[in-house]
Amino acid sequence: MSPPLQTAPRATSCRPDRTLFAPFVPYAHLCQARHMTPANTTGNEGTTLYYGDLSAPHVLQVFLEMRDRASARMAKTLLDTIRKGADDGKYAVKFHFAGTMDDTVGGNGDQKALGALAAASDEGQQQFIEYLGALFDNQPFPPAEDKFSQGAVLLSVAGDVDGLRSADFDRKVSDDTYLTWAGESISTFETFGLPGTPAVWYDQENIPVTTVEGEVDTDPQKFLAAIKTS
Repeated sequence: MSPPLQTAPRATSCRPDRTLFAPFVPYAHLCQARHMTPANTTGNEGTTLYYGDLSAPHVLQVFLEMRDRASARMAKTLLDTIRKGADDGKYAVKFHFAGTMDDTVGGNGDQKALGALAAASDEGQQQFIEYLGALFDNQPFPPAEDKFSQGAVLLSVAGDVDGLRSADFDRKVSDDTYLTWAGESISTFETFGLPGTPAVWYDQENIPVTTVEGEVDTDPQKFLAAIKTS
């Protein structure tokens, strides 16, 4: 197991939102009206979870969906390799998440799982990346069952990650602390113009990980060769 990477300060305050400072809005309700932003996020609105050191010479952008079977297959194939490259300081990894299943099949498992990942990011980058892998390893099937919408399922999977379960983490998952944030994060996915998930960009260059039919077609050797020549 790799040692924990340096993490950003734990999220402890509400994000600013000027629309909330209208007359007659009681101060005590401001934090309830605004959503929190988890640790280890980047971007103008803090909607992108990242792993590694943002000062690394390259950026790897990974596009996934928590209820998507192809995303799970790619994660099982490449996530350890992706993590090692970040641990070695070769690049920082920015994760972007879609919510297509929530929109088409129904439910909110994509959003709920992402909210739980945000809570894991507060615990540290190691906990986040291991929880991401654990969720994909335990991805419910068929997607229509939407078991990721159940806090008990998300907490049960978290029990497989060393150092993740705590009263604070459990509360954030049970109370949907990051559910609004997760919805905003998912809403940014369409800005990338991608037809679906999974996808990987290395310094804005597409790294093929699927066939034209959308089937996962990669392995660690192919992936490393692709980013080496890009």
